[in-house]
Amino acid sequence: MARRKVENSHTTISIRWDSKERFRKYARLVKETRNGQMHESDAVVFDKLLRYYEEHVTPESREPKGTYPSKS
Repeated sequence: MARRKVENSHTTISIRWDSKERFRKYARLVKETRNGQMHESDAVVFDKLLRYYEEHVTPESREPKGTYPSKS
């Protein structure tokens, strides 16, 4: 897995546009502004989905896994 720089708190996750549209359906209204409605960010929605998943699904291992294969 790539290592993050200490000062970085966010990363980019690439998903398909159709998944993004489905994902954004779960964003809740935060507040009304002069320019329109402000909804939860993708990071907030992702965190909520991840917490739900952690509560309902048993992980295969305690250690995170890399996305791409690597020689050990």
